[in-house]
Amino acid sequence: MKKLKDLNDSVLLGEEGLSNHTPRLAARAVLRRRDGKYALMYTEKFDLYSLPGGGVEKGEGLIDALKREIFEETGCSCDKIRVLGYVYENRACHNFTQKSFYFAVKAEKHIEKNRLTPKERAVNVKLLWVPYETLVKKITESNPETAQKKYIQARDAAALEEYDKWLKSRGQKG
Repeated sequence: MKKLKDLNDSVLLGEEGLSNHTPRLAARAVLRRRDGKYALMYTEKFDLYSLPGGGVEKGEGLIDALKREIFEETGCSCDKIRVLGYVYENRACHNFTQKSFYFAVKAEKHIEKNRLTPKERAVNVKLLWVPYETLVKKITESNPETAQKKYIQARDAAALEEYDKWLKSRGQKG
């Protein structure tokens, strides 16, 4: 799978250091519904926009994790899945590493209401369906003030950049 970006404290924060923590694996998506709207997650407590997805559980494959996370966060099925690539994060500031695998997903069916975890509900995560231009703007144009937000913005922006290249190669717009 293609590496989209390497992120570390030097790149994002101008600080030296690396974490030697075992990487957490995550599956995330640029998710497009049949009506052309895109899934955008908003965490009210942290004023943070992000793409849907989350951690791969023990014994779970990437695609199974992707399908589970998308269903939990959006209530949608993953009907068409295309690999975009991965982003590797090495956060010395948090002693944390993560490898986020990104996919372009088309959801033909909106099965039911999302099923957020108690942790997601506690920070007031909301699902928004927005046009592609709004998705890109909300993800890329904020000015994050914390290291956590900088990492999330940078990794999701890298995935959107790759998605945009893919759309253009097919003569499409978001």
